[in-house]
Amino acid sequence: MAGQVEEFDPSIGEQKRLVLSTTEPLMVGQFPRDMVPLLRCNVDAGELALTQEPPGDADGVLNAVLRCKTCGTEYRIEDGIACLLPDRLTPENKHEMNIRDAIDYDCTEPSAFIPPAEGWRSVLSDILEVPAHLDALQVLPSHTVLELACGDGRFTSLIAETGARILAVDFSINALRLLAQRLPPGARVGRVHADINHLHLHGRAFDRALTLTPLDSRDERMNMFRTIAQALTDDGRYVGSFEHDDLNRRLLGLPLVRRYSKDGILIEHLTTKSMRLESAPYFSNIRVRPIRPRVPLVAKLLPGLELHILRLTAALPFVRRFGELLLLTAQNPVRLPVEGEHRSGNRVAKGIYRYYMRRKIKKALWGEEPV
Repeated sequence: MAGQVEEFDPSIGEQKRLVLSTTEPLMVGQFPRDMVPLLRCNVDAGELALTQEPPGDADGVLNAVLRCKTCGTEYRIEDGIACLLPDRLTPENKHEMNIRDAIDYDCTEPSAFIPPAEGWRSVLSDILEVPAHLDALQVLPSHTVLELACGDGRFTSLIAETGARILAVDFSINALRLLAQRLPPGARVGRVHADINHLHLHGRAFDRALTLTPLDSRDERMNMFRTIAQALTDDGRYVGSFEHDDLNRRLLGLPLVRRYSKDGILIEHLTTKSMRLESAPYFSNIRVRPIRPRVPLVAKLLPGLELHILRLTAALPFVRRFGELLLLTAQNPVRLPVEGEHRSGNRVAKGIYRYYMRRKIKKALWGEEPV
């Protein structure tokens, strides 16, 4: 790294972003070569290796073939995107992917993103959402970040400016194409075209994970939690946001499962309790809190006053239940026990037992197990 400069960005609150410059920046459109070991085969979770690639940048890959070292299944890197999408998708996933590619992330005339006047991804929505996610994530320049359902880079571009490496996964190929155009120069981002439900990754390789998708069902979410827990390091941190069954919806008797619009994408609204129950098998340290409150009539106030009221609403114990999103922060991934793997135990107890066995001129064994 040639240099490192701290810049304050009002769009992400009090957090400072680190803008790192490199002497030889990676071409943003390429797949970073050092991120290939993070990927695993869809069939048997075997390691993937580069087998065919034309001459190119030493640090990045534009077009190549990946082959599983175990079963030999081949995947391609095309235009810098690792293509791991399985042949079979659920009807609902196919429906959502078609909407994403054709409407949300149309690439026919790519241009800079223009926030809508209201609703999701409006300026007000970003002010309420983005700082909360980034402050909870706490990304450092040395981190490797897993981002699932990255879209066209709403968060990816901000995280990339910290200097962290990012593996950005989405099942919309057009979203990944737009993402490359919106990344800062020199960003080390590996774009992966894959379905979260069939994704396998290198274990304990990521320092942070971020998701912004509710998925279609409890089974899909719990499968995602398991994938993330296995991919995170022991001191890793996961941040995810989900649609909240907020106070407005409960008072009005609105459904828990609905579509964003007619024939649109299917979503499920969750409670704080259900969010904890679904994530608890995979993380032992969990925090869930509502964000982005929607308060009736507040939109008619002056813009500055509206923002202050919404921030105050998000901080107060009872009225925060108006929050339209649940922000999950999870740490301490739960690990399955491994045969023969010793635990730390008690140093004093082990020392006394070893001393006792040495005095008896015997090996420090408990039955047939070494201590």
